[in-house]
Amino acid sequence: MILSKNTIMGKVHSLFEISGKVGDYVFYELNGQQVIRKAPSKKKGPKTEAQKSVALQNTEFGKASSAGKMLRVALAEECSRLHDRYLYQRVSKLMLRLKSCDGAPVGSRTVQGGLTTGEGQAALANFHFQKVQKNFPQLLNAVYRQGIFVSLFSLLRTPILQSQNFRSILRQESSGAISMVYPKLKRVLRSLLKKGFATKRDLRICL
Repeated sequence: MILSKNTIMGKVHSLFEISGKVGDYVFYELNGQQVIRKAPSKKKGPKTEAQKSVALQNTEFGKASSAGKMLRVALAEECSRLHDRYLYQRVSKLMLRLKSCDGAPVGSRTVQGGLTTGEGQAALANFHFQKVQKNFPQLLNAVYRQGIFVSLFSLLRTPILQSQNFRSILRQESSGAISMVYPKLKRVLRSLLKKGFATKRDLRICL
């Protein structure tokens, strides 16, 4: 065991794995390695107003996090298809926003209370689970008009541009700006195909 008197954390090299609190020290795993740190000491005496406020906010945060976990567990099958590693962060942020909409005193605010308000209901209705995919239909429904691409804000996944027309547009573009964008667009679409957000039929506009 390596532990210096001048440090509050050290690495543990032992044949036995220890976890939890042992005496005045806490053993736990960090980035695949077992480390040890000194357990925090409890301060005696009455709490200050700042400490009380932090405790109340921590209580609200814990309840909001639990509500977010319940939502993700209920929609586990649907969420697994999104392939969004940061979905839990956006759901937690939504729960905290709903909690803030509650008009109850600090420490008593809940997600359920926030959903009873118009602001909370609007926040939930405008939440996008498919953050990665929501702009993809706009790309598929892009139309070439008067020298520019116009995106139709439609949820339909029907590609309007055909491959031959798309390539002819690239050749006719004198500025070359779209020609520079084309390879990047192709890579993005192929990445979406690999992640399951697009089909080969969708990719015919760039193949």
